[in-house]
Amino acid sequence: MHASPRSLSQERFKGWPAWVLRQGPLTLCVVPDVGGRLMGMAYGGQELCFTHHALEGKTFDGDIRQWPALCGEWGFPLWGGGKTWVAPESAWPAGAPHRDLDSLPWQVLDTWCDAQGMGIEVQSPVCSVSGLQLSRRLTLHAHTEGGASQWTIDHSLRNTGSTPVRCGMWDVLMLLRPARVRVPLPTRTAGPTLAALPGKKPLADLRAQGTLQDSATEAVLHCTHGDDFKCGFASADGLMEVDFGPDAPRYTRRSATDMTLPYAHGLPLEVFNAPVLDYFEVETHSPLQTLGAGEVLRFGVVETLGG
Repeated sequence: MHASPRSLSQERFKGWPAWVLRQGPLTLCVVPDVGGRLMGMAYGGQELCFTHHALEGKTFDGDIRQWPALCGEWGFPLWGGGKTWVAPESAWPAGAPHRDLDSLPWQVLDTWCDAQGMGIEVQSPVCSVSGLQLSRRLTLHAHTEGGASQWTIDHSLRNTGSTPVRCGMWDVLMLLRPARVRVPLPTRTAGPTLAALPGKKPLADLRAQGTLQDSATEAVLHCTHGDDFKCGFASADGLMEVDFGPDAPRYTRRSATDMTLPYAHGLPLEVFNAPVLDYFEVETHSPLQTLGAGEVLRFGVVETLGG
């Protein structure tokens, strides 16, 4: 058996400078200059990540005069790809993600490629509003499970300020429609196992239109067209599975969850479907924590594609 070809290189992806990780049919593209994002995720040449066509290749250098053009009709730039936000959304400054963390360039701290795996670690600037600083360490493991490639994103959030901050980390990945998202539900939990988030389409409406199919053990959301909904899910193991169709690879993510701990939006997992642009999101939360001065919150998400 021959090992899959593997490489880590600096290239351009949709106009941005990127670090490109290749292993067999999998290609991951990290763009440090736009919030340290995992901007591309392709398998066998099929790209699965959404990027906003109008923003491809563009960056934000901190000049506020750029901001309105980057935001367009939204309250902040919808760059695309996968990023780390600070939760809860209700605490966002001016109702938008922390600008310095979400849109400014991040620093590349480390890259590596060896027999065990390859990866890149990137770090945000210190947020001028909150004093928080994020890092993302992506490790693509050399081994495969059932033909699927696996990588881990280890997040850290440091409070560099002097005031305690009550917050959590929130890994959000923008993916191209159409797709079906399956979330196993826990059989024992003190609270609800799924919920529509405030201001979004009720569960009864989603069930009536066939978008949501759920039972005591699982929930399935069909993200097929423009429709504004967002659902949260309880979980025993943080598992979410995404099927893009019979000829496409399956994507999964998993994270440690504990339903006895508080989460910023009530439940640890979320799926959002965009009403206009052609994307949906799979979202994973860490528990809420009060970070004192100098304290660090760490959280990991394990992702697989293929198989």
